[in-house]
Amino acid sequence: MAIIEALKYLILGIVQGVTEVLPISSSGHVEITKHILSVDFVDSIIFLIIVNTGSLFTFLLIYYKKILRIVVDFFVYIFNKDKRESSKKNFIYALKIVLATIPAGLIGLILNDQIEDMMLNHALLIVSIGLLLTSTVLFLVTREEPFNSKRNHLSWLDVGLMGLAQSVALIPGVSRSGMTSSTALKRGASINATLDFSFIMYIPVSFGSLILLVVKVLNGESTSFDLGHTHYYLLAFFGALIATYIAYKLIFNIFRSGKLKYFSYYCLGASLFALVLYVL
Repeated sequence: MAIIEALKYLILGIVQGVTEVLPISSSGHVEITKHILSVDFVDSIIFLIIVNTGSLFTFLLIYYKKILRIVVDFFVYIFNKDKRESSKKNFIYALKIVLATIPAGLIGLILNDQIEDMMLNHALLIVSIGLLLTSTVLFLVTREEPFNSKRNHLSWLDVGLMGLAQSVALIPGVSRSGMTSSTALKRGASINATLDFSFIMYIPVSFGSLILLVVKVLNGESTSFDLGHTHYYLLAFFGALIATYIAYKLIFNIFRSGKLKYFSYYCLGASLFALVLYVL
């Protein structure tokens, strides 16, 4: 039984990793898979944070050189007046990341408990609605295909709207990458600039969620975190970490190609499937 349970958590981690790099909602797919496998853990949000952290570590590995340059130039611009011209671009990029992070950070702090309560009783219904919203947004954006814009510069309005889109994706079933990338693509940004910024802006939000979880556990505020299942959580974590990396290397180009209409159709089907599971 222990081996079967371990395999279930590993599968959940793999599902998280594969779907994180695509605009189809990793949280929604984890919830659907959890239901199919009959995995019973009390707090879905806590588990989602754990497997999301696995994906977070992968994105840190993938983008560490770019992130390091941004961080270094940010402080160089502040403390070294002689190098402000050369570091200005990454300094502004860092500020845009901060701006894009604020909406999700604030809404997460305010509505986190309410989202947890809703997920406790109506998880699949919420996921179904979220996937339907994702499908609709992706379908509307497909009118702009092919995405051949050369504008690699994201404006302040672009990133502000992407930040708002990311806050909507706090609802399980709503794809974070789908919402943020669709927003910028609709405004005419290039797909490469859009996707890079979309995944980098995910990092501070994911870090914030992890820190809140650690604080809750240490303060004894999260009674639903089962320390007896720590080894299962770790298995799911590493499954997500490895699967995210493999998926990014092997299938991410499908997303980068801009064929969003296919993801739209898929999310519609997944939404209906989640609704059927909820009704049954």
